[in-house]
Amino acid sequence: MTHSKNLRTFLSASIAAITCIAAKPSLSADTIFTVRQTFSVPNSEKGTVRGWFWMPEDRPGQKVLEFKIIEAPENLQITRDQKYGRSWLYGESKANESKPLKIVTEFKVVRQKISGMADARKAGVITPEHIRAFPAELRRDEKHMEVTPKIQKIADELAGSERNPVLQAEKFFHFVIEKSEHYSKSGPKPKGLCLGSADECLAGSGDCCTDQHALFIALCRARNIPCRLFYGSRLKPENVGKEHDPGYRCWPSFFAPGIGWVPLDISSADTAVAGKAGEWFGGLDENRLEWAEGRDFDLTPKSAERPDLVIRGWVEVNGTPYPDFTRVLHFTSEPAPQTIALK
Repeated sequence: MTHSKNLRTFLSASIAAITCIAAKPSLSADTIFTVRQTFSVPNSEKGTVRGWFWMPEDRPGQKVLEFKIIEAPENLQITRDQKYGRSWLYGESKANESKPLKIVTEFKVVRQKISGMADARKAGVITPEHIRAFPAELRRDEKHMEVTPKIQKIADELAGSERNPVLQAEKFFHFVIEKSEHYSKSGPKPKGLCLGSADECLAGSGDCCTDQHALFIALCRARNIPCRLFYGSRLKPENVGKEHDPGYRCWPSFFAPGIGWVPLDISSADTAVAGKAGEWFGGLDENRLEWAEGRDFDLTPKSAERPDLVIRGWVEVNGTPYPDFTRVLHFTSEPAPQTIALK
């Protein structure tokens, strides 16, 4: 599809802004993924269709090498949500069964395996200055991740007098694994509601990654350890070259003075082979993409309804949430030359 000169200029400026993030220590690259991603909203009703969809950007352990818009409506925008500052593909159209809202992108992205970041020997204690610096990451009332008296009691019993944030978080990591079972261990679909609920996970009925990580985040925040939630997709080797929807995987990162933000994946640890669970505390594999961050925020342009969890995207038809959109992803992979540095 051919876009106007103004749109091309806008996209170029937006991509440039995306890649100009604060410098991080250089990291060696592991894998380059070439990805084609398609979002479409089949709908025959009359009215206006609006869609906000995931797009890639530079992140720790991830660098976008190329990005192209293959097909999109003329009004396509790349926007940023104001709360987390993450990028979204936004488009709208009149409902048309023969011509649905459709956005197709192609990009190359290099991913690096992250490991060994949870080194308690390098961690300092959380101070009042850190607490003042991260109010959003220490919210005790965030939806489905509330620090209730019950969760506070569990966190205090687990951590006791320990002040090292890495050692405390490690106790919470193993507690969630012992307390819950990710649905993939017993079947292809979750049995719970997948609301990302700490309480449901604690009760044994929350079996999605969002539930497991909501509980971990609530436990961290109960001990004044800042913690964030990220969303991505796993690029499983068995799906190379296939048209498929990889779904999503979320994971948290907690803050430890002297180290920075420490990533982990409880769901991957919960399903790991014997003896490998600990590798996911302070580590992430390269076979994933990071897309978005956080929950309970306003999209830009503002949606009619404020979303909590935005999984893959958010679509509204005539101002009403519309979950029946599709996402298809195709990828190939190749080893990355070690000369590529991730910032």
